[in-house]
Amino acid sequence: MNTYVKVQQADTQEHFIVSLHFSENQLRLVRNRGFKRPIIENLQRNKIKHLLISDLLGCPTISFFYQDRRYTFYQCGPAVIDYLKENLAA
Repeated sequence: MNTYVKVQQADTQEHFIVSLHFSENQLRLVRNRGFKRPIIENLQRNKIKHLLISDLLGCPTISFFYQDRRYTFYQCGPAVIDYLKENLAA
């Protein structure tokens, strides 16, 4: 599934469109960069902390902390937040 994500770390924040996939105990985020190799992040589910499911101005969001970063996912496409809830809140 493709969605929009904001990644915050210390004094920086970046915004990306990512493809996300769950497998066994990890969440894989793939950020395509045209002709360059994609950037792939594998987040271990057991290291995801402070899961927050909320609604921002009518847009469902899910955020969590992973190591020293905060990830915020926005509803951008059908059932993205439901897919994340199903796999992270279980």
